[in-house]
Amino acid sequence: MKAWILTAFYLWKDIWSRWLETPGALLARLLVAFLLAGLMLLGQAALRLAERSLETRVARMGAHTIVINEAVSGGADRQPPLGRLLPAAPDVDLLALRQASVRAQDEFGTELRVLVRGNESLPALAPLLAAAPEAAVHTINPLLPAGLALRVLIDGRDYAATNLAPPASLQRFASGQPVVLVPEAIGETWLGTGWFETALVFDRGGDLPRLAAAIRALLRLEERHHAQIQSPEALLDELQDLRQVQHRAQTGAGLVGGCVVALLFGSIAVLEYRQNRYVAALLRSCGAPAPLLVARYAVEALLLSAIAVLAARLALAGLHEPLFGRLGLEAALLDRGRYDPYAWPLVWQQTRWLALGALVSLLPVAFSLRQPVGRILQ
Repeated sequence: MKAWILTAFYLWKDIWSRWLETPGALLARLLVAFLLAGLMLLGQAALRLAERSLETRVARMGAHTIVINEAVSGGADRQPPLGRLLPAAPDVDLLALRQASVRAQDEFGTELRVLVRGNESLPALAPLLAAAPEAAVHTINPLLPAGLALRVLIDGRDYAATNLAPPASLQRFASGQPVVLVPEAIGETWLGTGWFETALVFDRGGDLPRLAAAIRALLRLEERHHAQIQSPEALLDELQDLRQVQHRAQTGAGLVGGCVVALLFGSIAVLEYRQNRYVAALLRSCGAPAPLLVARYAVEALLLSAIAVLAARLALAGLHEPLFGRLGLEAALLDRGRYDPYAWPLVWQQTRWLALGALVSLLPVAFSLRQPVGRILQ
């Protein structure tokens, strides 16, 4: 055991002496590993931020939501609203609201946008309406407390109303303006001259492209040529393609970086072993095992790789905001408190190839240590 400790101590001293004797070889390995790690982490961060940007766009649109907008002139006798036209299904939720061209305001003088809901939208609105006190109409004003009872004047008529908590699904209808939800029985008379309808179709079955294709076919069949469909299909396909490119790019960059590290570290390790192979043979003749001698090169290679990766991560983290800010990314994407593309799991996912290359660089030395001690000491 004492011989092992002394041998390990000697090998560690040998590492330091090599670094002091040949600083060029040390700096060359550090610089190459630093540049490789920096390029790999920079590319990974760029792809990760692009993925996050696409995910944000998909989330804003609704990853499983199809939006249909249509402006209709004339009453419902000319053509039925989208809420009645779109079919119901067990794995599909529907929320369709028609905007009426009438004036409305609450008792505080706030102008309200009038949205008429049909019975087909009650399942989607049921949790929201059930949580509020019963009223003829309901307002959605984020500036007022939920559950507040108030009076609303619509087209010169006074109604009792209750303010609802603003759900995320209704943001597409409100556009930042307070709204009043009116049942179809009350608001049908205001729709005689036309309306602007927005329908949200929520897919819970996991087959959004098929549902979107069915809706497009139905609208063509009904000759609803003015209806505009917004579907996240294109963004989802783009996101999937980006993830495939990211996987291929990370794998390719990792293989190239690992090969460069293996060649450079391996060449320097072979040169150092040839200069020191007589001492290594003497240690082996005194009982030092060959794996311990290989471990000396493994510790050095992994230590230099770790230092280079740490330095590259610190440099990129400091340049993250000014570097990617020039690309016009949103401030939320550049906030490393929300998403850190240099988190250690992500760093390891990419730089493990450098560690693998550092270990592969030991193969020539390990093969050379198979040579008999007697032949070296002759």
